[in-house]
Amino acid sequence: MSLDKHFNDVLGKLLSNQDIIPISNTQLIHCIDLTFLETDASSEALYQLQNQACQNDVAAICVLPKHLHAFKPDAKIKLATVINFPQGNDDLLASLADIDNAIQLGANEIDYVIPYQHYLRGNKQKALNHCDVIIQTCKKHQLTLKIILETGAFPDMESIYQLSSEIIALGGYFLKTSTGKIPQGATLAAVFAMACAIKDSSYASSCGIKVSGGIKTPLQAQQYAQLVQLLMGKPIYKDWFRIGASTLLEKLL
Repeated sequence: MSLDKHFNDVLGKLLSNQDIIPISNTQLIHCIDLTFLETDASSEALYQLQNQACQNDVAAICVLPKHLHAFKPDAKIKLATVINFPQGNDDLLASLADIDNAIQLGANEIDYVIPYQHYLRGNKQKALNHCDVIIQTCKKHQLTLKIILETGAFPDMESIYQLSSEIIALGGYFLKTSTGKIPQGATLAAVFAMACAIKDSSYASSCGIKVSGGIKTPLQAQQYAQLVQLLMGKPIYKDWFRIGASTLLEKLL
């Protein structure tokens, strides 16, 4: 069955509420990576972000590397930052140095942009080699690594599926849709392609998905969560499902 036909079949199930298990707002909140990537963020804004995260038990806080210093360690809430962000064009040594700096500042999760522009221009091996080194580095330091494909730059579900499969084969076990910095963010079709790649791999029980880029309403969050839950056959949980969002939390409360 083609990805397009399979997607249409699954979408039909979602729209008809067939095989749907209810997901509460609380479940969604616990899967949020509360994101704040403003370059000129004030100390007060960062302080409020941490308070909001702690009060509502989100999965993680995600900020720029230069803002990591503002956050105190919290056993329940992970601290994430972005690497090779947003264009995916940083030199490998620069990315490795940024990871080392992030570790020193308390980060335990890395959201990394694969060099998708190289990949799309035909330099696939260069992009995958860069990604492989980052994967091995994060494993060495026991960091959760979420690999951003920038799915909005890809022409179709097949190409997203292909890259997802290649990343999983390298040992990348958390796929993320988007940076939120190009016009097209997450789509149901992109998430479907990523989830299919996970299901078709040998790591379906351990590989995760993070949906990000334009997730602003509870309805959107529900749609993505229901899609992934239906495809993976298990309830959403922060260990393998995340939603990256900056304004969604307050709408779920």
